[in-house]
Amino acid sequence: MPMAKENYHDKGYKELLSKTRNFIKFLYHFVHYEWVKRVDINSLQLCDKGFIDSDFDELESDLIYSAKVEGKLVYFYIITELQSTVDYTMPYRVFGYIAAILKREFENASENERKRAGFRLPVVIPIVFYNGEEKWTAPCSFKEYLQDGDLFEDVIDFRYTLVDINQLDREYLLKNRDAICAAIAVDKVDDNDSRQLIDSVVEISGAKSDFDYDEFKDFTVWLKHTLSHRVKSDEDVNEIISLIEEGDEDNMRTGVDRLLENIEAKGEARGEARGEARGEANGIIKSAVLLLDSGMTVHEVSERLKLTNEQIEQVEIRAGLDTQMA
Repeated sequence: MPMAKENYHDKGYKELLSKTRNFIKFLYHFVHYEWVKRVDINSLQLCDKGFIDSDFDELESDLIYSAKVEGKLVYFYIITELQSTVDYTMPYRVFGYIAAILKREFENASENERKRAGFRLPVVIPIVFYNGEEKWTAPCSFKEYLQDGDLFEDVIDFRYTLVDINQLDREYLLKNRDAICAAIAVDKVDDNDSRQLIDSVVEISGAKSDFDYDEFKDFTVWLKHTLSHRVKSDEDVNEIISLIEEGDEDNMRTGVDRLLENIEAKGEARGEARGEARGEANGIIKSAVLLLDSGMTVHEVSERLKLTNEQIEQVEIRAGLDTQMA
Protein backbone atom coordinates (compact mmCIF):
# COMPACT_ATOMS: atom_id res chain seq x y z
CA MET A 1 0.00 0.00 0.00
CA PRO A 2 1.42 3.45 -0.84
CA MET A 3 2.40 5.76 1.96
CA ALA A 4 -0.15 8.37 2.90
CA LYS A 5 0.38 11.54 0.94
CA GLU A 6 0.77 14.62 3.09
CA ASN A 7 -2.07 17.10 2.82
CA TYR A 8 0.34 19.90 1.96
CA HIS A 9 -1.82 20.71 -1.09
CA ASP A 10 -4.90 21.66 0.93
CA LYS A 11 -4.11 25.35 1.23
CA GLY A 12 -2.64 25.61 -2.26
CA TYR A 13 -5.56 24.02 -4.10
CA LYS A 14 -8.14 25.86 -2.03
CA GLU A 15 -6.49 29.18 -2.83
CA LEU A 16 -6.25 28.22 -6.51
CA LEU A 17 -9.87 27.10 -6.86
CA SER A 18 -11.17 30.01 -4.80
CA LYS A 19 -10.58 32.25 -7.81
CA THR A 20 -13.44 32.05 -10.31
CA ARG A 21 -11.05 32.23 -13.30
CA ASN A 22 -9.45 28.96 -12.20
CA PHE A 23 -12.66 27.25 -11.14
CA ILE A 24 -14.36 27.80 -14.50
CA LYS A 25 -11.29 26.34 -16.24
CA PHE A 26 -11.53 23.38 -13.85
CA LEU A 27 -15.12 22.82 -15.02
CA TYR A 28 -14.25 23.22 -18.70
CA HIS A 29 -11.35 20.78 -18.54
CA PHE A 30 -12.63 18.05 -16.24
CA VAL A 31 -16.45 18.09 -15.98
CA HIS A 32 -17.55 16.75 -19.33
CA TYR A 33 -21.23 17.65 -19.58
CA GLU A 34 -22.96 19.80 -22.18
CA TRP A 35 -24.46 22.14 -19.54
CA VAL A 36 -20.95 23.30 -18.51
CA LYS A 37 -20.86 25.45 -21.66
CA ARG A 38 -24.05 27.18 -20.49
CA VAL A 39 -22.76 28.27 -17.09
CA ASP A 40 -23.07 32.06 -16.81
CA ILE A 41 -19.47 32.95 -15.89
CA ASN A 42 -20.49 36.42 -14.69
CA SER A 43 -22.88 34.88 -12.16
CA LEU A 44 -20.26 32.53 -10.67
CA GLN A 45 -19.78 33.37 -7.00
CA LEU A 46 -17.83 31.73 -4.18
CA CYS A 47 -20.03 31.18 -1.12
CA ASP A 48 -18.64 32.04 2.29
CA LYS A 49 -17.83 29.55 5.07
CA GLY A 50 -21.09 30.25 6.89
CA PHE A 51 -23.14 29.18 3.89
CA ILE A 52 -24.27 25.83 5.30
CA ASP A 53 -25.56 24.95 8.75
CA SER A 54 -22.98 25.83 11.41
CA ASP A 55 -23.59 22.41 13.00
CA PHE A 56 -22.56 20.71 9.78
CA ASP A 57 -19.05 19.24 9.65
CA GLU A 58 -17.72 21.09 6.62
CA LEU A 59 -14.11 20.34 5.73
CA GLU A 60 -11.60 23.17 5.55
CA SER A 61 -10.66 22.36 1.97
CA ASP A 62 -14.22 22.17 0.60
CA LEU A 63 -15.62 24.96 -1.56
CA ILE A 64 -19.13 25.99 -2.58
CA TYR A 65 -19.91 28.06 -5.68
CA SER A 66 -23.25 29.39 -6.88
CA ALA A 67 -23.96 30.17 -10.53
CA LYS A 68 -26.76 30.56 -13.04
CA VAL A 69 -27.29 28.04 -15.81
CA GLU A 70 -29.89 29.27 -18.30
CA GLY A 71 -31.15 31.65 -15.63
CA LYS A 72 -31.59 28.97 -12.95
CA LEU A 73 -29.62 28.87 -9.70
CA VAL A 74 -27.12 25.99 -9.38
CA TYR A 75 -24.68 25.17 -6.60
CA PHE A 76 -21.33 23.44 -7.03
CA TYR A 77 -19.94 21.66 -3.99
CA ILE A 78 -16.25 20.83 -4.53
CA ILE A 79 -14.77 18.26 -2.18
CA THR A 80 -10.99 18.35 -2.45
CA GLU A 81 -10.02 14.87 -1.30
CA LEU A 82 -6.29 15.42 -0.99
CA GLN A 83 -5.13 12.22 0.65
CA SER A 84 -3.82 8.86 -0.54
CA THR A 85 -6.47 6.59 0.92
CA VAL A 86 -9.93 6.25 -0.61
CA ASP A 87 -12.85 7.42 1.55
CA TYR A 88 -15.54 4.77 1.12
CA THR A 89 -18.03 6.92 3.03
CA MET A 90 -17.98 9.52 0.24
CA PRO A 91 -21.54 8.81 -1.04
CA TYR A 92 -22.92 9.43 2.44
CA ARG A 93 -20.76 12.52 2.94
CA VAL A 94 -21.99 13.96 -0.37
CA PHE A 95 -25.58 13.14 0.62
CA GLY A 96 -25.09 15.16 3.80
CA TYR A 97 -23.62 18.13 1.92
CA ILE A 98 -26.47 18.18 -0.60
CA ALA A 99 -29.08 17.88 2.15
CA ALA A 100 -27.49 20.75 4.10
CA ILE A 101 -27.53 23.08 1.09
CA LEU A 102 -31.11 22.21 0.14
CA LYS A 103 -32.26 22.56 3.77
CA ARG A 104 -30.82 26.07 3.82
CA GLU A 105 -32.54 26.97 0.55
CA PHE A 106 -35.88 25.56 1.72
CA GLU A 107 -35.78 27.34 5.08
CA ASN A 108 -34.70 30.65 3.52
CA ALA A 109 -37.72 30.64 1.21
CA SER A 110 -40.89 32.18 2.63
CA GLU A 111 -43.77 29.88 3.50
CA ASN A 112 -45.85 31.33 0.68
CA GLU A 113 -43.00 30.75 -1.77
CA ARG A 114 -42.56 27.13 -0.67
CA LYS A 115 -46.27 26.43 -1.14
CA ARG A 116 -46.31 27.59 -4.75
CA ALA A 117 -46.94 24.82 -7.27
CA GLY A 118 -43.91 25.97 -9.25
CA PHE A 119 -41.49 26.14 -6.31
CA ARG A 120 -38.35 24.14 -6.95
CA LEU A 121 -35.11 23.69 -5.05
CA PRO A 122 -31.86 24.46 -6.89
CA VAL A 123 -29.65 21.76 -8.36
CA VAL A 124 -26.52 20.87 -6.36
CA ILE A 125 -23.60 19.51 -8.39
CA PRO A 126 -21.17 17.55 -6.19
CA ILE A 127 -17.59 17.23 -7.47
CA VAL A 128 -14.89 15.15 -5.79
CA PHE A 129 -11.35 16.26 -6.68
CA TYR A 130 -8.95 13.45 -5.73
CA ASN A 131 -5.14 13.44 -5.91
CA GLY A 132 -4.37 10.26 -3.96
CA GLU A 133 -2.05 7.48 -5.05
CA GLU A 134 -4.57 4.64 -4.69
CA LYS A 135 -7.12 3.98 -7.39
CA TRP A 136 -10.50 5.49 -6.47
CA THR A 137 -12.80 2.51 -5.84
CA ALA A 138 -15.54 4.07 -3.70
CA PRO A 139 -19.07 4.08 -5.22
CA CYS A 140 -19.78 7.19 -7.26
CA SER A 141 -23.56 6.87 -6.97
CA PHE A 142 -25.67 6.88 -3.82
CA LYS A 143 -27.70 3.90 -4.99
CA GLU A 144 -24.53 1.78 -5.07
CA TYR A 145 -23.99 2.71 -1.43
CA LEU A 146 -27.40 1.33 -0.43
CA GLN A 147 -27.69 -2.33 0.52
CA ASP A 148 -29.15 -4.09 -2.54
CA GLY A 149 -29.97 -0.65 -3.96
CA ASP A 150 -30.06 -2.03 -7.50
CA LEU A 151 -33.15 -4.10 -6.60
CA PHE A 152 -35.30 -1.03 -6.09
CA GLU A 153 -36.42 1.69 -8.48
CA ASP A 154 -37.85 4.43 -6.26
CA VAL A 155 -34.96 5.11 -3.91
CA ILE A 156 -32.77 8.17 -3.43
CA ASP A 157 -30.00 8.26 -5.99
CA PHE A 158 -27.46 10.72 -7.40
CA ARG A 159 -23.92 10.65 -8.75
CA TYR A 160 -20.98 12.85 -7.92
CA THR A 161 -18.44 13.81 -10.56
CA LEU A 162 -15.01 12.35 -9.79
CA VAL A 163 -11.94 14.24 -10.99
CA ASP A 164 -9.04 11.87 -10.29
CA ILE A 165 -5.66 13.32 -11.26
CA ASN A 166 -4.29 9.79 -11.79
CA GLN A 167 -6.64 9.44 -14.74
CA LEU A 168 -5.69 12.77 -16.35
CA ASP A 169 -3.26 12.89 -19.25
CA ARG A 170 -0.06 14.74 -18.33
CA GLU A 171 0.60 15.87 -21.90
CA TYR A 172 -2.89 17.37 -22.10
CA LEU A 173 -2.28 19.22 -18.83
CA LEU A 174 1.08 20.61 -19.94
CA LYS A 175 -0.16 21.91 -23.29
CA ASN A 176 -2.96 23.95 -21.66
CA ARG A 177 -1.56 27.26 -20.52
CA ASP A 178 -3.61 27.87 -17.40
CA ALA A 179 -3.03 27.65 -13.65
CA ILE A 180 -5.22 24.65 -12.84
CA CYS A 181 -3.74 22.38 -15.54
CA ALA A 182 -0.19 23.46 -14.70
CA ALA A 183 -0.72 22.74 -11.01
CA ILE A 184 -2.18 19.29 -11.63
CA ALA A 185 0.63 18.45 -14.09
CA VAL A 186 3.17 19.16 -11.34
CA ASP A 187 1.03 17.37 -8.75
CA LYS A 188 1.15 14.20 -10.88
CA VAL A 189 4.95 14.03 -10.48
CA ASP A 190 6.14 11.41 -8.00
CA ASP A 191 7.32 13.06 -4.79
CA ASN A 192 10.66 11.27 -5.11
CA ASP A 193 11.27 12.20 -8.76
CA SER A 194 13.10 15.52 -8.49
CA ARG A 195 14.20 15.35 -12.14
CA GLN A 196 10.66 15.15 -13.51
CA LEU A 197 9.59 17.86 -11.08
CA ILE A 198 12.29 20.19 -12.43
CA ASP A 199 11.47 19.29 -16.05
CA SER A 200 7.76 19.97 -15.52
CA VAL A 201 8.31 23.29 -13.78
CA VAL A 202 10.85 24.41 -16.42
CA GLU A 203 8.49 23.45 -19.27
CA ILE A 204 5.58 25.33 -17.71
CA SER A 205 7.70 28.35 -16.86
CA GLY A 206 9.21 28.39 -20.36
CA ALA A 207 5.68 28.92 -21.69
CA LYS A 208 5.02 31.80 -19.27
CA SER A 209 4.28 34.20 -22.14
CA ASP A 210 1.36 31.98 -23.22
CA PHE A 211 -0.31 32.28 -19.82
CA ASP A 212 -2.64 34.98 -18.63
CA TYR A 213 -0.51 37.04 -16.19
CA ASP A 214 -2.83 36.47 -13.22
CA GLU A 215 -3.10 32.75 -13.89
CA PHE A 216 0.67 32.31 -14.01
CA LYS A 217 0.85 34.16 -10.70
CA ASP A 218 -1.80 31.79 -9.31
CA PHE A 219 0.35 28.86 -10.41
CA THR A 220 3.48 30.18 -8.69
CA VAL A 221 1.51 30.77 -5.47
CA TRP A 222 0.23 27.18 -5.64
CA LEU A 223 3.76 25.93 -6.37
CA LYS A 224 5.11 27.82 -3.37
CA HIS A 225 2.66 25.97 -1.08
CA THR A 226 3.60 22.68 -2.75
CA LEU A 227 7.36 23.16 -2.49
CA SER A 228 7.12 24.06 1.18
CA HIS A 229 6.78 20.36 2.14
CA ARG A 230 10.04 19.52 0.33
CA VAL A 231 11.94 22.73 0.95
CA LYS A 232 11.88 23.64 4.62
CA SER A 233 13.65 26.97 4.18
CA ASP A 234 11.45 29.90 3.13
CA GLU A 235 14.56 31.51 1.64
CA ASP A 236 15.14 28.51 -0.66
CA VAL A 237 11.47 28.41 -1.68
CA ASN A 238 11.50 32.12 -2.52
CA GLU A 239 14.70 31.70 -4.55
CA ILE A 240 13.12 28.89 -6.61
CA ILE A 241 10.00 31.00 -7.25
CA SER A 242 12.17 33.98 -8.25
CA LEU A 243 14.07 31.84 -10.78
CA ILE A 244 10.78 30.62 -12.23
CA GLU A 245 9.34 34.12 -12.49
CA GLU A 246 12.49 35.39 -14.24
CA GLY A 247 11.88 32.81 -16.96
CA ASP A 248 15.47 32.20 -18.09
CA GLU A 249 15.37 28.46 -18.81
CA ASP A 250 19.10 27.76 -18.36
CA ASN A 251 19.37 29.71 -15.11
CA MET A 252 16.10 28.25 -13.89
CA ARG A 253 17.05 24.64 -14.58
CA THR A 254 20.54 25.04 -13.10
CA GLY A 255 19.34 27.01 -10.09
CA VAL A 256 16.37 24.83 -9.20
CA ASP A 257 18.46 21.67 -9.73
CA ARG A 258 21.21 23.00 -7.43
CA LEU A 259 18.75 24.04 -4.73
CA LEU A 260 16.89 20.72 -4.74
CA GLU A 261 20.17 18.78 -4.60
CA ASN A 262 21.29 20.84 -1.59
CA ILE A 263 17.91 20.36 0.07
CA GLU A 264 18.01 16.59 -0.50
CA ALA A 265 21.55 16.46 0.92
CA LYS A 266 20.39 18.35 4.00
CA GLY A 267 17.45 15.96 4.32
CA GLU A 268 19.77 12.95 4.21
CA ALA A 269 21.99 14.53 6.87
CA ARG A 270 18.95 15.19 9.06
CA GLY A 271 17.85 11.58 8.55
CA GLU A 272 21.26 10.28 9.63
CA ALA A 273 21.17 12.53 12.71
CA ARG A 274 17.71 11.28 13.60
CA GLY A 275 18.94 7.70 13.16
CA GLU A 276 21.83 8.34 15.53
CA ALA A 277 19.47 9.93 18.07
CA ARG A 278 17.12 6.94 17.86
CA GLY A 279 20.08 4.59 18.35
CA GLU A 280 21.18 6.49 21.44
CA ALA A 281 17.64 6.48 22.84
CA ASN A 282 17.31 2.72 22.27
CA GLY A 283 20.63 2.21 24.08
CA ILE A 284 19.30 4.07 27.13
CA ILE A 285 16.14 1.93 27.19
CA LYS A 286 18.18 -1.30 26.96
CA SER A 287 20.43 -0.16 29.80
CA ALA A 288 17.40 0.65 31.93
CA VAL A 289 15.86 -2.80 31.34
CA LEU A 290 19.15 -4.48 32.34
CA LEU A 291 19.26 -2.46 35.56
CA LEU A 292 15.69 -3.52 36.33
CA ASP A 293 16.68 -7.14 35.77
CA SER A 294 19.53 -6.69 38.25
CA GLY A 295 17.03 -5.83 40.99
CA MET A 296 16.77 -2.05 40.89
CA THR A 297 13.34 -0.39 41.11
CA VAL A 298 11.86 1.75 38.34
CA HIS A 299 12.36 4.82 40.52
CA GLU A 300 16.02 4.00 41.11
CA VAL A 301 16.65 3.37 37.41
CA SER A 302 14.91 6.61 36.48
CA GLU A 303 16.99 8.61 38.95
CA ARG A 304 20.22 7.02 37.76
CA LEU A 305 19.64 7.42 34.01
CA LYS A 306 17.56 10.64 34.17
CA LEU A 307 14.70 9.05 32.22
CA THR A 308 11.79 11.05 30.84
CA ASN A 309 8.21 9.94 31.59
CA GLU A 310 7.95 8.60 28.02
CA GLN A 311 11.16 6.57 28.47
CA ILE A 312 9.87 5.20 31.79
CA GLU A 313 6.73 3.96 30.00
CA GLN A 314 8.86 2.31 27.30
CA VAL A 315 11.05 0.62 29.92
CA GLU A 316 8.01 -0.72 31.80
CA ILE A 317 6.51 -2.07 28.57
CA ARG A 318 9.74 -3.82 27.54
CA ALA A 319 10.27 -5.19 31.04
CA GLY A 320 6.63 -6.32 31.27
CA LEU A 321 5.90 -4.17 34.29
CA ASP A 322 2.53 -2.74 35.25
CA THR A 323 3.80 -0.54 38.07
CA GLN A 324 4.00 3.19 37.55
CA MET A 325 6.21 5.65 39.40
CA ALA A 326 4.49 7.57 42.13
